[in-house]
Amino acid sequence: MGFVGFFGVVFLVVTVACELSGRPALGWALTLLALVLVLVVLDRWRVLVLRRTAATSDPSPAAVSRVAGGATRASDD
Repeated sequence: MGFVGFFGVVFLVVTVACELSGRPALGWALTLLALVLVLVVLDRWRVLVLRRTAATSDPSPAAVSRVAGGATRASDD
C-alpha cells in the first residue's frame, strides 16, 4: 500500500503541474485514477484479512459465536 500510495501522490503532483502549465494531463490523470482504484482494492483486502485474522486469533466463546452467527455490529453482541 505504501508503494502505490507514494506513486499516487507523485502522479497527483505531476497531474496538477501539467494542468497548471497547460500541458496535456489526461494520461497522467488516468494513471492516477488507476492507482487510486488499486489503493482502494488493497485497503478493502487489508480490512478483510485483518478481520479474518482477528476472528481466528480470539478463542473466546463470544468471538466464536459472533463469527459463526455473522454478527458484524456492536449491537449484535
